[in-house]
Amino acid sequence: MNEAKGMFTAKMIAPCGLDCRLCARALDSEAPCPGCNGPDANKPSFCSDRCGIVLCGKRKENGYTFCDECPEYPCRDVMEKERRYTCAYPLVESPLKNLRLIREKGMERFLEREKARWTCGECGGVICVHTGVCSACGKKYGVQVIRMGTDTWRIEDGGVRFFLLAGKEKALMIDSGMNVPQAREIAQTLTDLPVELLNTHADRDHIGCNDEFESFYMHPADEDQYRRSGKGGRLIPLRDGGEMDLGDRRLKIIHLPGHTPGSVAVLDVRDRVLISGDPIQEHGRIFMFGEHRNMRDFIDSLKRLETMSVEFDMIWPSHADLPLSPDAVGRVRAGAERILSGEAEGRQVEFFGRSIVLYDMGTTAFLCES
Repeated sequence: MNEAKGMFTAKMIAPCGLDCRLCARALDSEAPCPGCNGPDANKPSFCSDRCGIVLCGKRKENGYTFCDECPEYPCRDVMEKERRYTCAYPLVESPLKNLRLIREKGMERFLEREKARWTCGECGGVICVHTGVCSACGKKYGVQVIRMGTDTWRIEDGGVRFFLLAGKEKALMIDSGMNVPQAREIAQTLTDLPVELLNTHADRDHIGCNDEFESFYMHPADEDQYRRSGKGGRLIPLRDGGEMDLGDRRLKIIHLPGHTPGSVAVLDVRDRVLISGDPIQEHGRIFMFGEHRNMRDFIDSLKRLETMSVEFDMIWPSHADLPLSPDAVGRVRAGAERILSGEAEGRQVEFFGRSIVLYDMGTTAFLCES
């Protein structure tokens, strides 16, 4: 299917930042969609007749090539596109991140990145963002298991990742994903050791497969939120400064309240790696809206973590860029302090059906109460 082995070109980058080349309709061998910038022939009606970004009068009046040229960016339509493409499909494509990279790196380098990310390693075809399947040979992508060392793996599950660490006596899964149907089964294909589960916090994208385990480790401050999700199992309480031994592999628990009351990070003492959960991200979004979020606690947690940075050489967050250097903690903390002090300018947006404020601090975005 040679049609699936075409070029990644600027004309296929939609105004919102999505790469139309990855769309199932653009990869149709018989009547491929020409993309948002092409003629209406062969476009699905959703794009040509109903997409608020394609139809945007302000963009057309002012001649904006991309949505981030507009003073109202990111508007409700862009944020809905961001939510759908980072949460609803087996592979993640972030319109907001794409536009940022185009501005920072230029179109040529951005297209090189897209080609590297979305070209099938088996046949050179294009991987469809909607299905996670190569449009040429049918190889399935989506949930990806990536070995980080002889006894360490990360599992990329759409917009979130979780980890498996093995010692000499047992293995520990850190979080259980969101979309993957059988996280424990994946772990048991990687190690013959008994597998236990630890949750960094109780947000739904971290507890998806918890019901596959009879018990799980979690800080008790998140238990109420966890039980409201309808998940079961016996909670084994974590405490700040507590340690676990997997057998010649010691892990230290660091309580980081703020994103949730019971958020924890896990320090792999042997490998000097901090598995941070959600509080530390770059080119990601930290959710700070909802009754269980607390910005003051969040800042205090990061200040404390900065004093501990001599204990780790890199950070593995649950979302966005990986790895991060220890100085990322200070950058996230500084952005949060600007928001709390009122120095940062935010923009009202619609997200998951509610009105919130987006603060784009450069490398990190915060979604906060309005």
